[in-house]
Amino acid sequence: MAISLFDLNRELQNIAESLDIPPQAAEHAVSTYDEVAEWLGQEDSPLREYSPTIYPQGSFRLGTIISPIDPRAGFDVDVVCRLEIPKEQTTQSDLKNSVGDRLAESEDFHYLLEERRRCWTLNYPNQFHLDVLPAIPDYGLGGDGILITDTELRLWQFSNPIGYSGWFFGRMGQVLAEARAAMAKSAGVTIEEIPEWRVRTPLQRAVQLLKRHRDAHFKHDDERRPVSIIITTLAARAYDGERDIESALIKLVHEMPEYIESRNGKWWVANPAHPDENFADKWNESPERRRAFLAWLQRVFSDVGMTTFAKSARERRQNLAESFGMQRDADGIAIAKAKLPATLQEYVPAIDSIGHAQKPSWPVRELYKCTVRGNVYRKRGGTRSLWPLSDRPVPKGYALRFQADTNARPPYNVHWQVTNTGNEAREARQLRGDFYTSDSGSKGRWETTQYAGTHWVEAFVVKDGVCVARSGRRFVKIKA
Repeated sequence: MAISLFDLNRELQNIAESLDIPPQAAEHAVSTYDEVAEWLGQEDSPLREYSPTIYPQGSFRLGTIISPIDPRAGFDVDVVCRLEIPKEQTTQSDLKNSVGDRLAESEDFHYLLEERRRCWTLNYPNQFHLDVLPAIPDYGLGGDGILITDTELRLWQFSNPIGYSGWFFGRMGQVLAEARAAMAKSAGVTIEEIPEWRVRTPLQRAVQLLKRHRDAHFKHDDERRPVSIIITTLAARAYDGERDIESALIKLVHEMPEYIESRNGKWWVANPAHPDENFADKWNESPERRRAFLAWLQRVFSDVGMTTFAKSARERRQNLAESFGMQRDADGIAIAKAKLPATLQEYVPAIDSIGHAQKPSWPVRELYKCTVRGNVYRKRGGTRSLWPLSDRPVPKGYALRFQADTNARPPYNVHWQVTNTGNEAREARQLRGDFYTSDSGSKGRWETTQYAGTHWVEAFVVKDGVCVARSGRRFVKIKA
């Protein structure tokens, strides 16, 4: 039996990928905070006049989210709830309570709701917690700056998640652009349809690995455990366009301490989006925190480097997995992928009778090719895609935009067959199965997700009364 070679970069990639939030869970989180935004801004909401806006922040926005060591804890997803209220017209307490009171009125949210120091948390057991942070504009900083509440502090706290993410993604430059392009090509969509937070560059992977090693190393030492924002900021400053995870991780661990400043006798890690904010302020209150941080970086370097001294590839994988607090399979070789919680594996009725699907009325001579790509939106006519349509189920109440791509020579028209299946569509007399024209001035069509089941759309390219290309069925699964 051949001896398997040990590829450190590949093994680090495997570990980092296993830390990712599963796509279904990510899409569920996105749909949840969109539902929160819709609820806060409904016509009967007392917050409607303040134009509530919800957007992600933290690791979910940056693409550095990781699974917890205890899988029962769920992923942390942080969002900002920005209300357009001048600071002089509210208080921290009133702002926070107004958001909490509105969430508590929802039949969907009230039983999930928990108050925390700065935010309101919606707990989805074994899946994720959605931390909703009330905020108002920081007119002093301008732009995307916000002021946030804190029950333990008298003064408003400032933040700028959008500005920070812009800086973070800017540190990746061409590497990020190439990764987005590769992901778009793989998904069959445009680069613009791939959100930056879905991409994983060597910097993002290295940050994920550092955070996971931190969690394992400080598992029983929360007091000295380095906060993620310091790790992320120093790593991004040290990153210099490395194109593989191994090179990036080793360089970051070695050079991150160089970006810790000393200002007037105080240790300082500046917020690049708000220079007056010091992420390392607690280091000055407890100097052992900084010492623990530097000692931990040395441990990361040692753990990664020591893999070269193991006697076999298997032993190297075992040692590396243990360093990052990962579970191993029976052979100690494979790193387990993150598993989707059972609560997210919603039931989708299988495809059933399709006798109602009509046959095309045009003669079919397939002279050209045609494919269909789809994207999920919160509502019809939306300009921001939530995620590309795939074989994963979509919740009810969302919009789908289908676009036909063909090499047929114009002029031609694209017609769409939309076919529903399942009991819900049947009982509503909405099995459909007939043909529709494209939306005005386009080769695409909008649809909505209303009935649980396995449905499909198919594009037919018609030229001079003949179908010269057809896409084949693009299936759509809608959750029960």
